Amino acid sequence: MNFLARLHLFLIVAVLLVAIFVTGVFWEAPFHSDPQGLAQIFSRAWELVSWPIQFVLGRLRGAGVDVTRVVTIAVLACYVGVFVLLDIIFTKVARRIGG
Repeated sequence: MNFLARLHLFLIVAVLLVAIFVTGVFWEAPFHSDPQGLAQIFSRAWELVSWPIQFVLGRLRGAGVDVTRVVTIAVLACYVGVFVLLDIIFTKVARRIGG
């Protein structure tokens, strides 16, 4: 368990999420109708990673909130923050179990 606590899996996931979003913002190639190769892999990762954020933004639009870039960044920060919080909790629990 100490190995898992030192690995910080949720921090790795949080860094990958940020990397995918930054790449997705600046790289428009995978977002055409028929991506191939690396673009196809990235397109699938983008769909998987951005789904929770799109869901929250859709709920906010439905509640009458004007979804701006600031709101989107705040939702992304909360999304990444959840993974950081999960890492802290997981590390503490794993260290207690591991002795």
